[in-house]
Amino acid sequence: MSPILLGVFAFFILTMFDFNKLKMLHPLLNGLFAVGVITLIVATALIVTDKKPLFTFNAQPLFWIISILGLIEMIYALFFALPFEKTYVKTKEASQIVTSGLYALCRHPGVWGFFLATLFGALALGNGTLLVAALVWTLMDILHVYIQDKVFFVKTLQGYTRYKETTPFLFFGTKELKRTFSTLGKEKT
Repeated sequence: MSPILLGVFAFFILTMFDFNKLKMLHPLLNGLFAVGVITLIVATALIVTDKKPLFTFNAQPLFWIISILGLIEMIYALFFALPFEKTYVKTKEASQIVTSGLYALCRHPGVWGFFLATLFGALALGNGTLLVAALVWTLMDILHVYIQDKVFFVKTLQGYTRYKETTPFLFFGTKELKRTFSTLGKEKT
């Protein structure tokens, strides 16, 4: 299996994690989140270690900075702004939504971090395969969060329907930026 397809499969695994949260098929399936993340990391590592640079830019240091900032934002959005145990480990009870900090910006802020990390990482490395993967995987990420938004979260997160009325899906404006900065680090569950 090609690394790009392996990354696509990782998003399928992450969707199965969400499905298990909804249907409570088996507690061991809560581990699918970790499996999906690890699969995506392995796919990325396979691409990065296998390809020589295809192109270079003079802005390489800037690209590294943007990529690292994107990675930090994604990690913060997924693992620190959300209650980790309730979100990824103990998934039986319905969770309260987080509406402050990054989650005041948009309903799926991790997508932005993922996109910036992979796209600018590819540009910094001059890796054409990673550039294609960044675009394909970001589309898969958007599809994944769209399914979460329409199918899973309305049933597994208390107050999510109301949250959808007040917070944009992905694209945000100055109002959301102000709300985000005024509540960053004060995420509530």
